[in-house]
Amino acid sequence: MMAAAARAVASRGLDPVIDDPFAEVLVRALGMKIFTQIVDGTIEFAELGAEWFPHYFGVRCRAFDDFLGEACRAGIRQAVILASGLDCRAYRLDWPDAMSIYEIDQPDVIDWKKDLLASLRYTSAAQHCCLGIDLRRDWTTASRQAGFDEAKPTAWIAEGLLIGYLPPSAQDEVLDGSLR
Repeated sequence: MMAAAARAVASRGLDPVIDDPFAEVLVRALGMKIFTQIVDGTIEFAELGAEWFPHYFGVRCRAFDDFLGEACRAGIRQAVILASGLDCRAYRLDWPDAMSIYEIDQPDVIDWKKDLLASLRYTSAAQHCCLGIDLRRDWTTASRQAGFDEAKPTAWIAEGLLIGYLPPSAQDEVLDGSLR
């Protein structure tokens, strides 16, 4: 939620770093008071000693968005977003025809986000497959069963995943699985 709140703040202003209209929607739907106050503007990240959060998360998000855009312009038509969390790239980016996106995260996260966005009538422009599976489980098989084509060039995103969410051995397994 912190990253989503930071993306919401980074999406504001005359020349925003990113355009993520979904970040605020998700923060508000979760309803955690401090993050709702941040998106309302009644509390600033600076008051929490984290004035750099919107810039950092905005720039990081923009870098991955730009990476995916470049991959699409190079002809890649398949993307995997590992541990997608509250990001909504599948919904907010302009995807080319025949693009397939595999978004993988914990089942509760995927189900909640998918249900909320569907209830608000948001849809993805791409072929979007949401896989609710713990990355410490056999997510590669689940991806293949959902239609992921190992033979197609793929853009991979693991934004923020490798900064302490998983133990080192699980991080190695995720990276080994994504490179097969």
